[in-house]
Amino acid sequence: MLALATEAVVACLLGGGGRFNVYALPGWGWVGLLLCVVGMGIDRRGELGWQWATLYFAAVVLLDLLFFAVWQAGQRWLPPLRQYQLDWVIFVLMPVWLAFALAFAASRCRGWRLWRSTLTAIVLAGVFLAERVYWADVQPLWLPAADDTTAPLVAERPPRLADETVLYAEPGRLAEALAAIRPGRAGVVENYALLVGGDAGQQVFLREASAIRGRLDQRFDTAGRSVLLANHDRATGELPIATRTSVAAALAAIGEKMNRDEDVLVLYLTSHGSREHEFALNNPPLELAGLTPGWLRQALDVSGVRWRVVIVSACYSGGFVPALANRDTLVMTAAAADRASFGCADENDFTYFGKALYDALGRSRDWREIGMLTREAVAAREAQDGFEPSLPQFSLGSAIAVKLAGQGAALTPLRAASH
Repeated sequence: MLALATEAVVACLLGGGGRFNVYALPGWGWVGLLLCVVGMGIDRRGELGWQWATLYFAAVVLLDLLFFAVWQAGQRWLPPLRQYQLDWVIFVLMPVWLAFALAFAASRCRGWRLWRSTLTAIVLAGVFLAERVYWADVQPLWLPAADDTTAPLVAERPPRLADETVLYAEPGRLAEALAAIRPGRAGVVENYALLVGGDAGQQVFLREASAIRGRLDQRFDTAGRSVLLANHDRATGELPIATRTSVAAALAAIGEKMNRDEDVLVLYLTSHGSREHEFALNNPPLELAGLTPGWLRQALDVSGVRWRVVIVSACYSGGFVPALANRDTLVMTAAAADRASFGCADENDFTYFGKALYDALGRSRDWREIGMLTREAVAAREAQDGFEPSLPQFSLGSAIAVKLAGQGAALTPLRAASH
């Protein structure tokens, strides 16, 4: 009755702007039937039944207060992963604890044997857990009207890429960006950069790729020799989108403009990654194939780029190392082949790995040290937040190790205000 009264109050507060939810009737009907059965059982038990009911509700109130206090403390002082784990512990532990408390309290009053008390506790625990799971899915009997506050999800603006004019302008936009790449100068070791923000679903990848591009332009003198491909509605119409076609075209263009025996390419990829080691390319309404290690290796080989620094910021990105590693290539990844990486929330400016790399690029020009600083920063942050270590990978080919060690004069000098 209390729950139904709450629904009635909600309906009154909504005034005439709501509607009755017919689809909620089966759920509420089942709840009503269950309550009737419980009430009949209490009535038949007489005084004992009411003692049980009183004990139950008193215990529920006390346990609710106890577990709520624990939950609030966890929300305030625990890292995100521990908060998630605590939520599940409370979800399961509270009904189990309540069931055993009630069963053994009853056994003292009734003189039950241990096996009967334990069996009663197990049955009650199952019922209480089922109730918690079921009630999470019960729909409200009264729904608010679809107005300006509830309708945006239905009337959401389509992505800009769905506009025919924007879509057909993409080839020209890519061609313009690639034509702007400066050619290499003979006898001067120069750095080129290609950055890819792969998933339009979260702006963090666009922000991260843009920031890393700025850092490389500043610290490795790639300004005029860097290209950013990005999938996000905010970038559509401003930057070329990231697809297999645009990535391959950009690699080919850089390979043509650079002096292949002298210059170095820094390829930075940031997006989601799968356990099958596929780097996600997502930009609705297009259906895009992701980048696989084999595909990326082939695209790099076809481009003719010899000296390669390839950095993959994605979950399970360590799966790219075997396909890409060779004597002329440095490969860094945000995680081992069987580990997730962290920080890909829409509101973030960086992933954990991206922020660590960004800071490391501001502190050092040495790629060995950059790799070490990045891994140390990622490990420290994951430990602080209670996450399983992602184990970023670092593979440095013997030939490119010598190459990068000898190009310090071509890099922008270290600045005090580099962070």
